[in-house]
Amino acid sequence: MRARKLFGPRTYFAKMVLFVSTVILIVVIVLSAAAYINAQNVLNKNENDSNQKLLYQIKYNIDLMDQTVTNLCKYLYVSSDIMSVMYAEQENIVDVSVKLNKVQSSLMSSSPYLHSITVYNTKLGESYTLGSPSFSNDPMLVDFMNANQTLPRLVPIFRDISKVVNGRTETERVFSYFIYDTLADEKPDGVVVINVKPEWLLENIRQINMIDPKKGDSIFIMDRQEEFLGETPDTKPMMEWLKRQFDAYKTSHPQAGADGYFKTDFEGKQYMITYTNAVSADLTLLKAQPVLEVYKYMNALRTNMLIVTCVFLAVALLLSFGISQRIYRPLGNLISTIVSDRGRRFAKDVVGDEISYLISVYRQSMEKLDLYDKERRETKDVMKHYWLNRLLTEPVSAAAPELETILCNMRISLPPTGPYAVIVLKIDRYKDIQMTFPAKERETLRFAIINIASEIVASSYPNEGLDMKDDHVVLIVGLPPGDESVSFLPVLGVRLSEARETVGRYFKITFTASIGEAAETIQGLPAAYHSTLNQAVYRFIWGHGSILTPELIRDNESNRESGYSKEAEERLLESIRARDAGATECALTELFEETAALNYYNALASILRLANLLKDKLDYAAISRRIVENETMDDILSLMRDALLESIRQEEEQQMSGPNHYVVEAVKAYIRQNYHDPGLCLTSIAAMMKMSSRRLSKLYKESEDMSIPDYINEVRLLTAADLLVRHHLSVYEIAEQVGILNDTYFFSMFKKRFGATPKEYALRKTADVMFGAPTLEPGRGG
Repeated sequence: MRARKLFGPRTYFAKMVLFVSTVILIVVIVLSAAAYINAQNVLNKNENDSNQKLLYQIKYNIDLMDQTVTNLCKYLYVSSDIMSVMYAEQENIVDVSVKLNKVQSSLMSSSPYLHSITVYNTKLGESYTLGSPSFSNDPMLVDFMNANQTLPRLVPIFRDISKVVNGRTETERVFSYFIYDTLADEKPDGVVVINVKPEWLLENIRQINMIDPKKGDSIFIMDRQEEFLGETPDTKPMMEWLKRQFDAYKTSHPQAGADGYFKTDFEGKQYMITYTNAVSADLTLLKAQPVLEVYKYMNALRTNMLIVTCVFLAVALLLSFGISQRIYRPLGNLISTIVSDRGRRFAKDVVGDEISYLISVYRQSMEKLDLYDKERRETKDVMKHYWLNRLLTEPVSAAAPELETILCNMRISLPPTGPYAVIVLKIDRYKDIQMTFPAKERETLRFAIINIASEIVASSYPNEGLDMKDDHVVLIVGLPPGDESVSFLPVLGVRLSEARETVGRYFKITFTASIGEAAETIQGLPAAYHSTLNQAVYRFIWGHGSILTPELIRDNESNRESGYSKEAEERLLESIRARDAGATECALTELFEETAALNYYNALASILRLANLLKDKLDYAAISRRIVENETMDDILSLMRDALLESIRQEEEQQMSGPNHYVVEAVKAYIRQNYHDPGLCLTSIAAMMKMSSRRLSKLYKESEDMSIPDYINEVRLLTAADLLVRHHLSVYEIAEQVGILNDTYFFSMFKKRFGATPKEYALRKTADVMFGAPTLEPGRGG
């Protein structure tokens, strides 16, 4: 509610303030967190460096002690006094005492950290000790000499050398350095052991730990056996914990170096453990430091950063409010202006925010503008269509200036002066389209044809399209002044071919274009339209998708023939009577080719007359109706050809299924096998068939429409023609081979059948083969 009071309906302004504030908040938090984490890492690194410096100081003292004692061991091992005691073959107590006292007086007084020195003589099996009489028998040394233990040389070993005080054994820890020399598995001839007091080193560590006891820092020294120096009952739990944590860290970090640090918890408190290794003495130095002590400055820094961040955010919020107010001011003024102009109060609950309100107002405005524009366009389109239709169907008696004004106001892109061309685009198979598509979709198809054709033609000539609400649309094309009447036809033919291909590709329909003669004035458009429309009927002859021009149909128009030839009709009827499907198809095609040369009206009348002539073979009523419905002669040719072939097939089936079929086929087979017999005749065949000659002759003629003697002659003549072409035989030999013994009779029959003598026929066929002319096989009626 407070935000609503503060911002009111200005929801977008509230979003701007919230967005800017959120961005600033995220940036500040990220930067502060990054700075804090970086400071924490720097502090850890600095604290580790400081601790390492401290441990390095202790490490330096240990290394110095180790070097000093090592040099002392080497000096004593080669000292003549020590060597005389260590390698003596007989024990001389007085001599041993003198030499050892000499060494004690020179070394023990000058090295306060030395605890004791032991010399072991292997041959005598005796140990001689300086500085600690109670330490006369070293168990570690005894075990080594008995080969039960291996002792490292010149390496400090932190161990407990117990001593008896007033009958009570007390613990005493020292660093022991062993030096000896041996060969292979032999026992050494002697051993020198120097024991160093650890108190000076522990005191050094205690002094360091007492620098700032409030910090709670502790330094520990651990040897190779993971034993701690200076262990007390108070420090033992922490030392045991530290040993476990150090082992766990080494195990989980095998790549860790000799120096480093890690963090761990002890008794609910987190510690920072810094470690280093004194390699020469093989000791590990560890410093345990409470993390709270390390981070107490970081905590103060964190508090300061939080305070600074909060202050900065408060200032940023005020700044974001002011910046958003300044950015929002033009938008607020715009909304106030719109609300006041529209007389409508801005309701946030209805439209969401200011931007949504502006979008809503914009959409409403655009809807009204679209509505106004649509109404204006529709009104102008109606008027444009009215004037185009009027220009095309009736002469307009208007002066040139008035006509120019009308064309301009109606947005008709035609020049006010001619010439003009009228193009009729007839949609092919429109009856099928009427049965497939509703009226609205047919109107869309016509609209698409007009747009595509008009746009493509416009690349060459200005034009306007007009839907005639039927099976065709019209383009009125403005031609350049001075063009001849036919010079525009090739250009328009190319453009209309492009339009036809485009329409076919996208809408799967075709159209036939009819381009009429040019009209010199706009008043001549009605006559040009009717002429072009009449010209379009020649689609019937030239087929679908054709581009009809006056030049293309000139021969048809000037043809004075009223129909096809009588010979073509006779050939068709003869092939039908012979029930020869191939000959029927060829004769029908030739007849239609002759019909295609006629003008439209004679061609249509000829085809209807042909249908009437073949009414015995065709269903005239049905075929006539379909002839009228089909738009092209190609469709009618296919229709009639299929009907005739089907009629012939049915007649052959009826003949094949009749009772005389087998008799006729037997006669034919017998003639084809015995045509070379000169005595072959009707009588001999009837005697073979056990039938009377009269009955057999009648049966055969009714079935085949020819007599048996005629079929015998046909087979003999066809065989003779084949022999003339394929074999180099004389005419007399060929006549004899086909069963005709009378040469004159053979010549007469051959010329009547083929229209040439046997020699002429052979020469003609040979020439046809040599010059590549098509060879026609001999056949009936050839």
